[in-house]
Amino acid sequence: MSKKKKRQKPSSEKASSQHRKPTPDRSVKQGKKKHQPVLKKRKQPNWPLTVLAGAGMALTLYLTANVWLGGAPLYCAEGSSCDIVQQSRWGTFLGLPTAFWGFWVYATLAFIAFKVRNPERHWKSAWFVSALGLGYSVYLTTVSVFVIDAVCFYCLISLSLMTVTFGVIVSQRPEGMQKFKLKTWVAETVVVALVFVGGMHLHYSGVFDPAAGPKDPYLVGLAKHLSKKDAVLYGAFW
Repeated sequence: MSKKKKRQKPSSEKASSQHRKPTPDRSVKQGKKKHQPVLKKRKQPNWPLTVLAGAGMALTLYLTANVWLGGAPLYCAEGSSCDIVQQSRWGTFLGLPTAFWGFWVYATLAFIAFKVRNPERHWKSAWFVSALGLGYSVYLTTVSVFVIDAVCFYCLISLSLMTVTFGVIVSQRPEGMQKFKLKTWVAETVVVALVFVGGMHLHYSGVFDPAAGPKDPYLVGLAKHLSKKDAVLYGAFW
């Protein structure tokens, strides 16, 4: 029996079949999203933020200690612009010196700088806390200039520290944060800061606590007059 010869493909068809390679479906390839690389954990503390927060802690602790010990900070003699601001109703909050609350803001930033190592959580937390601190510092400085008509030297230092701190944090924004929109984040932070500062203003206006609001000018004048006359109050109880 004669063997049947297999029909050979033409050379052109054979060459084209050799060049044909299985290609992945383009629609599937386009449908797959590229995964952003996971941000690496910080190996070292945020030293610039640590130094700035430490300076703020030292400043506010010094002011708080002077209030509690009954002393006067350096360059803050009785009757000076600094003393007028410190003795105003904006000098305390909930019965504690304003500097005391500032100390905890700086202490929170120091904790974030030293302990929080996740880059995204680190940056967002530091941004949020410093933004609130900056908003409150701007509010107090505005009040001291336009309402109290006096400027506190230490308040300006704290405002400068908080401004530099916020600027450093802004410059440290990590690249590659997933699903992060800077404009949305800034808008949300501004809204929260305005609500916070607005609430503080209502507090100092006496809306939440009448004792924290403006004092009666007549009573203030009477108290000053009696103090100058060395008046003594005598009373009796039955």
